Amino acid sequence: MSGAESLASTPAEVRSLAALRAASGEVDGVMERHCLRCFELCKRIAAQKGAELDLEVMLCAAILHDVGLYDSVSAGGVYTEEGAELARKIGLDAGWDQARADLCAEACARHHSITPKWESGAEVETLRLADRIEVSGGLARSGLSRSEIKEVFAMYPRDGFYRGLAAVVGPTLRHRPLTMPKIFKP
Repeated sequence: MSGAESLASTPAEVRSLAALRAASGEVDGVMERHCLRCFELCKRIAAQKGAELDLEVMLCAAILHDVGLYDSVSAGGVYTEEGAELARKIGLDAGWDQARADLCAEACARHHSITPKWESGAEVETLRLADRIEVSGGLARSGLSRSEIKEVFAMYPRDGFYRGLAAVVGPTLRHRPLTMPKIFKP
């Protein structure tokens, strides 16, 4: 059983994981491990800040935050928004109320925001910070210690992360370059 399968137990979590795996064509692949590292970092950031997370919403958002990069999910729009729409649909289909589905979607849509998003919910801001830690390879720490970040990176190895990221971001840059600046909207 992969790390994701041991975490994903609710209908929304299982559907989110299935959507990522269908889009990436991989089980326990580079992007799946990236998403799990983000989830673990979100939990640690929230604990450090004394913030409460809806862990089901958080796991689904972490799993789906980059899924819009894949052509099978994209309709040619802004990938963060497309991932957000899929997250909202999965949440609603799994029986979430509108507020939880919107929170999950907001976390996906705003994970590259330049400004803090605490007012939108701890799930939104912790995913924004976790993705920054992850993509920077731990250079950005958002209040976490180097040892905490190394522990998360050891849980879900980063092998091939930048190559895998380039493999999905590259086509997005080529096919829909004008959408990329929009991922940073406040």
